[in-house]
Amino acid sequence: MSQLNAFHDFGALHFGRRAEFEQAEVQRVHEAVQDSGIRDLYVLVHGAHNDEAVAEAADDAFRGMLAEAWGDDAATVGCLTVGWPSLCFRDEGIPGVAEHETKREREACPGISEAMSDDLVRHLPDSASPLAEIAELLNGRPPHEGAFDDLGSALRRLAETPLQDPLTEFAADTEGEVMPQTDPLMLFEDTKTMCREFAGALGDLNGSVEATGAADEKPGEPARHEAGTGDSDSPVSRAGTLPEIRVAGHRPATPLSDRVSRTGTVAAGGPVGQDRRHQDSADLWRGAHELFRQVVRHVLRRRAGVVGQAGLGPCLAALVDASEARIHLVGHGLGGRVAGFALRGLETRGSDSVMLASLTLLQAEMSHFVFADSLPQQVSGHGALWNQRRLVNGPLICTFSHLDTHLGVMYPLSSQMVGDSAESATMSRKWGALGFDGIQGIDGPPNTTLDDTEKQNLGEMPYTNVDASSLFRSDDVPMGGHHHVFHSGVGRLLRKVAESCAEK
Repeated sequence: MSQLNAFHDFGALHFGRRAEFEQAEVQRVHEAVQDSGIRDLYVLVHGAHNDEAVAEAADDAFRGMLAEAWGDDAATVGCLTVGWPSLCFRDEGIPGVAEHETKREREACPGISEAMSDDLVRHLPDSASPLAEIAELLNGRPPHEGAFDDLGSALRRLAETPLQDPLTEFAADTEGEVMPQTDPLMLFEDTKTMCREFAGALGDLNGSVEATGAADEKPGEPARHEAGTGDSDSPVSRAGTLPEIRVAGHRPATPLSDRVSRTGTVAAGGPVGQDRRHQDSADLWRGAHELFRQVVRHVLRRRAGVVGQAGLGPCLAALVDASEARIHLVGHGLGGRVAGFALRGLETRGSDSVMLASLTLLQAEMSHFVFADSLPQQVSGHGALWNQRRLVNGPLICTFSHLDTHLGVMYPLSSQMVGDSAESATMSRKWGALGFDGIQGIDGPPNTTLDDTEKQNLGEMPYTNVDASSLFRSDDVPMGGHHHVFHSGVGRLLRKVAESCAEK
C-alpha cells in the first residue's frame, strides 16, 4: 500500500450489490492500519464508480485534498476508500471523465452513449433488458405517443423489487409514519407528464443560469433571516418564521424552481399534472433523459443503504476494535447515504459503544430530515438515523450548497412518494436534501461557512451545517455544484474535524 508525501494510503474496501465483501481484504486493511501506527484514518465514500478509471480519479481527488491539507504533518494520517457498485452519468462533470467526453455526452443528450450504456449494465446487470429498451427509446425518440408508455414500463421494470426483498426497507430516509411509502411518484404518474415536469425543471434551471438583472435575491442565494442580513430592510425571511428557522435551519429565500415550492401531489390534483403547456418533442425527450437519471439514482440510493448498513458499518466496527486510530467517515453525494447508513451497521454486534471519531457529509443525497426525531409535517415518524448520533464521538458535519441544483430541484421532484398526504408542506420542505439546505428538524444546529470553521471548535455542537454555496457552485445543468467539492477549503475542514477530535 502506497504513501504520498508520507500520507498513508490503505487502498480500498470493496462491496457488492448486496454488501458482500471479502473477509481477507478486510483483514489485510486491519493489519496494515495497525502496523502503520497512524493516529487518524479517513474512510472516504463517493458514488463515482462507473469504471476503474473513474473511481480511481475520484479517489485521487479526495486523497489529494487531504494530502495538501495535512502537508508535512501527514505521517500520522491515513486514507481508506470504499468501492461499491455505483455510478454517475458521464455528462455530470465527474473526475475521470475528460472534459471533451463530458461535452460530447451533453451534446448527445437525450441519447445514451455506448460508454454510458456499458456503465449501466456493469452495475445493474439484472436490468440489462429494460436498460437496452430505455437506451433504444432515448436514442431513437419515436414520435408516437405510445413511446412514453413504453418508457414508463421499462423504468418500472428497472426499479422494481419483490415486496419481500430487503431492499424495499432502504427506499426511504424516514420511518414510523402512519402510512409509510416506498414507491416514488415519478414511476407511477403518467410518464409523459413526468417527462414534461422534468423538462420544465431543466428549463427553469437554464433560465436561472441565464438570468441577469438587479433582483434582490437571486435563485439559490442564501435567505435572509429574522435578524436581517447586511443592509436588508426586510426583517423576516420569506423562507420561514424565526421559530421554524430555529428548528429547520435557514432556507434559500428564492427557490431554484417554483416547482419545488408547490404543495400537494398529482393524486390530490397537485402541481405535476397541472403544468400542461405546449412542449415540443425534443423538450419532452430531454425530460425523459432526466427522468431516467433520477430513476437510476433512486435504485442506487436503495443500494447505498444496504451497502452502508450491512457492509461498511460492520467492517468499520471491526476496524475500530483492531486499531487505536480515530476513524473519520466522509461521504459525498450517493456515498453520503452509504456513510449515513453505516451508522446503523455499527450496531449489528449489539454494542452501544461509541465507534466513529467523526462523520462528515459532503452534499449528501439524503433527506434533510434523516436525523430528525420527529417529522414536522407528519403526526408520527422520524428520520432513519434519528438515534444514531450517539455513535459518533466527535463532530457530525453536513455541508450544503444552495447552488447544488441536483439536490435543490431534481432530488425533491424524484423523491416524492405515491400517496403523500402532507398537502400543506411544499415539495422542497418535505422532500428536501441534506446537501441543499443542511440538517433539518433538529433543534439548534448552527449554520457556518467553510472559512469560519477554521476558527471554531467543531466538537462543541452535536450537528454543524456548513454553507459551502460560495465554492460548491456551477452553471452546469442539472447538477450545479453537486460534484464541485474538490477545494482546498474542504481539505482544511476535514483536517479541522480530526484536530477537534484530538482536543476532546
